[in-house]
Amino acid sequence: MISSYHNIDVPFDYRHTCWFCGEPYFDSHAFMAVPNYDNQTLPIMLPCCQECFSFANAIKVSSLDLLRDKVKQQLHKKYHKHLQIGVNWTKEELESSEMDGKALEGFRISGWKMFEIAKERVNYVGWPINIDGLPCYDVTTTYQFEYDGIIYTSLNHAVTQLAALYAIPQPYLEQVIELVGRDKMTYALRFCKTTYGYSPAELESSLASLRALLAEEQANAQPSRRLMQEQRKVALTDIKQLMLYRTIISPYAIQWALERGIQTLVELADHEEVFFEHFGKDSELTAFTYFNGLQIYFEKRELDPLWADNDDPNRALFK
Repeated sequence: MISSYHNIDVPFDYRHTCWFCGEPYFDSHAFMAVPNYDNQTLPIMLPCCQECFSFANAIKVSSLDLLRDKVKQQLHKKYHKHLQIGVNWTKEELESSEMDGKALEGFRISGWKMFEIAKERVNYVGWPINIDGLPCYDVTTTYQFEYDGIIYTSLNHAVTQLAALYAIPQPYLEQVIELVGRDKMTYALRFCKTTYGYSPAELESSLASLRALLAEEQANAQPSRRLMQEQRKVALTDIKQLMLYRTIISPYAIQWALERGIQTLVELADHEEVFFEHFGKDSELTAFTYFNGLQIYFEKRELDPLWADNDDPNRALFK
């Protein structure tokens, strides 16, 4: 008898567990890519809890990465108030608070547990997708963004959620993050909270002041950057273009990184601002595309050393 679907392997420690959020198993969702870019032939059965099962059944996407992200977004949306508890309180503050009435007393007792459960579900990382012992799908986490201990499916998802949480106009928060960088979310939120509430003209004046402050900081940092940029030379013709997860990895981005001795995700993150300064002169979209591709490339090299040593067409340049 020929199977009409693929059951993924479930490690012993994850028996009867939802692949999306870690809650107890209810049923399996039959994932079939729509549109089917990778020519998937049979549905892939994913163990789900009752809630994630209902979410997944209503979603049509082209990859497991996107399906996971859409389900996580639904969990964020449904348990937004639970996640907000961790923003407004600490465990000690909640337990020592004086609340009157049955409802408030119940919240004092169980509120932090509600937050922890919601946080564990949105942060949960499912086990690798294998079928009959063989890897069949490499689910990437490159696009995810973590802030204050909570994982969001992307920077845009984090901005949307945090703007709503702190009652900040989303376009204003987006502008501030574009100026200060994605790694300075706390700074961006603090700036927005202290300046939001003024007229559009005053908000624009605040942004202008921020630009001036950042320009001054950048000017003061130039000497150390010049020292950092003592480069080795890597010929562009020696770099092979490649594609990972339907993303083209630009040889120009690889050349930029190698000439500065950057070979890991951590090193790339440390030089994100310099990268965007270099490639963003002509187009911010180009800079973002190059940076995103380079993140995917370095993550692949770090998570799959065998591929990095044997199959990466540019492996000799990393020696």
